[in-house]
Amino acid sequence: MPSLKTIDLPARLAVAMPLWLGELVTALICLAGAGLLRFALDALTPGVAPFVLLFPATLIATLLGGWRPGGFTFAICEIWAWYNEIPPRGLTFKGEAQPANLLAIAAAGAVMIAVAQAFRFSARREMDARQAKLAERDLMLRELEHRMKNNLQTVEGLIQVQLHRATAEPVREALREALARVSSISEAHRNLYAGEDAGEVDMVVYLKELCANLADALFLGELVRLECRVDVAALDRDRAVAVGLIVNELVTNAAKHAFVDGGPGQIRVAFDRRAEGYRLTVEDDGKGLPPDFATRRRGLGRGLVEAFTRQAGGSLRVGDGPGARFEVDLAA
Repeated sequence: MPSLKTIDLPARLAVAMPLWLGELVTALICLAGAGLLRFALDALTPGVAPFVLLFPATLIATLLGGWRPGGFTFAICEIWAWYNEIPPRGLTFKGEAQPANLLAIAAAGAVMIAVAQAFRFSARREMDARQAKLAERDLMLRELEHRMKNNLQTVEGLIQVQLHRATAEPVREALREALARVSSISEAHRNLYAGEDAGEVDMVVYLKELCANLADALFLGELVRLECRVDVAALDRDRAVAVGLIVNELVTNAAKHAFVDGGPGQIRVAFDRRAEGYRLTVEDDGKGLPPDFATRRRGLGRGLVEAFTRQAGGSLRVGDGPGARFEVDLAA
């Protein structure tokens, strides 16, 4: 049904010519195709089934352009067959050109045109209804994104108020971490809903914009560089937001803990397409993970990464490297 718009030839030609001329061109194309097939048939068996090509040519013309191209194609084909294909040649009422036969063929053609036109009308109406639903869904998504943004800003404001009131340094540090995470989630959602597609997210655009925003927000500067390499891929929004939040958390942790001595370094984010799905890799060349990382009690950051990985339907693995390396494998 949605492909009807792409095969509506007069509508596609309307940018270059009037509608009536587009309909005429549609009819002439169908007539040319029917004529070539007619000549091929006559080369094999001259005069066989004179009216056989009339119906498919009429059906195609009506589906492509409507009842006017279909009616024009039908009339020309019938007159052509009557004049050129039925012995004796000429507009006579002999052989298959008896008045009753011609009237029956004309009635069958009229029914075919009416049915094809009804199909076009029904298909167009369903396509318009579907587009209206998509537009409504997109509007609802925009409204949801707006409300979520407002809610996250409210949470940020409340945390900031508590941060100003707190006096104990451990409490202030915990509030600062909470504020950073809420800000990261807010930024991830802002990038996520910036696209036009209501169903899938272009991961190249999404992750590269997210990494650029993270580099600015974390003040990485020239000493610590953030590289982002993403293969062409599209994920549904639920999985995309989970991937974005994983990147947010791991890059933020790397910027905070990997280069504590203030020296230069590099953080790399890669999203690779693989035969079995996708692999997200976040790694750095910093001081590396502590020796007891695998056995030590899980902190909030690690717990969030594992939760987001489950949300994306993936599996998390701590890789080998000079610094910290995390890999998340996602099924296709």
